[in-house]
Amino acid sequence: MKISNIRNIKLFDSEEKKSFAIALVIWLVMNLTGWASMYFKPTDELHMEFILLHLAFLYFLVHRTKHFIINIKDDKYKAAICIAAVYFIFNIIILFLIWPGLMRHDDLMSFLYTKSYILYVWQHFITGIYYFVCLKTLPFATGLIIIQLYIIALITGYSISNIAFAYVDDPRRRKILMAILFLPVNFLPVMAYSLSGYRIALYTFFELLFISEIITIKKQDKIIGKNKLADLTVLCIMLAVWRTEGIYYIILFPILLIFIKDKIEKNLSIMFYCIVVAAISVLIGKLNNIATGSSNYSLTATFMPLPDLVLNADKAKDKDILSEMDKVIDLNVIYQNPDETAERLFWDKDLVRKEYSDADYKKYMGAYLKLVLRYPLRAFKPMWDNFLASSGITTVENGYPLLRSNIYVYDTLFEEQSEMERLIDEKIIPQTALYEWSEQPSTKNAWDVTDSMFKKPINQKLRMDIIRMIGGINSRARITVLYRIFWNLFIPLILIIFCFIYKILKRDWFMATVILTVFGRVALVFLTSSATYLMYYLPAYMSAYIMSFFIFFMMFYNGRRSLYKK
Repeated sequence: MKISNIRNIKLFDSEEKKSFAIALVIWLVMNLTGWASMYFKPTDELHMEFILLHLAFLYFLVHRTKHFIINIKDDKYKAAICIAAVYFIFNIIILFLIWPGLMRHDDLMSFLYTKSYILYVWQHFITGIYYFVCLKTLPFATGLIIIQLYIIALITGYSISNIAFAYVDDPRRRKILMAILFLPVNFLPVMAYSLSGYRIALYTFFELLFISEIITIKKQDKIIGKNKLADLTVLCIMLAVWRTEGIYYIILFPILLIFIKDKIEKNLSIMFYCIVVAAISVLIGKLNNIATGSSNYSLTATFMPLPDLVLNADKAKDKDILSEMDKVIDLNVIYQNPDETAERLFWDKDLVRKEYSDADYKKYMGAYLKLVLRYPLRAFKPMWDNFLASSGITTVENGYPLLRSNIYVYDTLFEEQSEMERLIDEKIIPQTALYEWSEQPSTKNAWDVTDSMFKKPINQKLRMDIIRMIGGINSRARITVLYRIFWNLFIPLILIIFCFIYKILKRDWFMATVILTVFGRVALVFLTSSATYLMYYLPAYMSAYIMSFFIFFMMFYNGRRSLYKK
């Protein structure tokens, strides 16, 4: 190669290359100093796949951060940075007060497996990878939550600013809209999961990012190219695969692209990107089943009505159906424990057989659907009861919501006696109603063996008081007004139903279709949820609030503009 040609090579002629160079330097320093391996148990294996994934993750963080910085003179990005900073600072303060965060069973399992370089795949292999790269970046358990808050802050700032600048011209009213949209991202259920290691937090904000991108592309005059369409494709794949109920995005994506096709470069094939989303989503689903070694996680989607259906089926008339199901599910376990939930039987009583084939699984799913269609009311009632409990309308036991809200006040990390044991000993909560919790081992031991830096709370009593406040519960395990308002799915659902009807009447088919992202998730979770956790509805909860607040604001804003024009 000629010297002149060598001189023409530019190593840093693009923002992508500059971001990669910065990420590479950080990655090298972390690995050469041993920082990246501090959390993990010593091993002779190199684990190159995790090392390279860590580099890719650092590039993602650097490149997205750098994008904000280089556009800081743009008013939209200036606002985005302000929103992101306020979100991050506020939530970091809350995190310090409840340090080390809201740690739950699945978090602890992920921390323990990750420490030994084992990919914990029950919550999807993507979650396992996410734990690895975060703990290589900040090598202590709460480091994962800090990184999560940072990513969420960037998404929040960008999404809210994006929507406000696309739809509102008046600077003063734009600030009002941004303030209004900022509220739901800090509502108590959203905060609760953002301060934990559950994948649902990031997933919820990925959905916010997707919705904000779609509705701003539709509104703005700009034509998007292959890079933006590729970003939307990757985001859609994440939403379709990271949680099983997100599979409807494979259908929703092409419909939304048709609405914005006039904003997409003419030489780009919408069909191609839709096929990519469908193909990769199916492939990742199959890979995850291989990683988990079974279809057990998928089986949990049938658990809520399962005992009712099996116990009330006609053993003679439904003999063939029950026989197909019995190849995967040990029906005798249900017959012997008629008052237990399928979820409890799954974890404690070996409800699912150890070995079953793919053919057995497919036949089981077919038999289950036949039983549902044969006894629809039997299937509907437990689903409906589960929905009401998940939505904060009813509780498992009168006045005791935290049994199933997934805020583990009861599974304490630091007290010698768990909160649940205290409540039972003081006869505040009846032993008979809550025996399952008193029998469960404390997560304290699991937290102790994570062997992570910075494990102790700053103030143990303050931590418990704030966790109770987030969960909407007092020291006597009774619900407060905060629970009734914030841990209530019906409020955002009623608001978004009103908005949907309004958009239909206005013949705004695009926005009505976007609202279907909420309805689609609620419907699928209703049918497949295995327990009474609001967590499963969290993306719909936050999206419903943000979209309804946005639509109500625009109704008022456009009404005022029309009035002034007259």
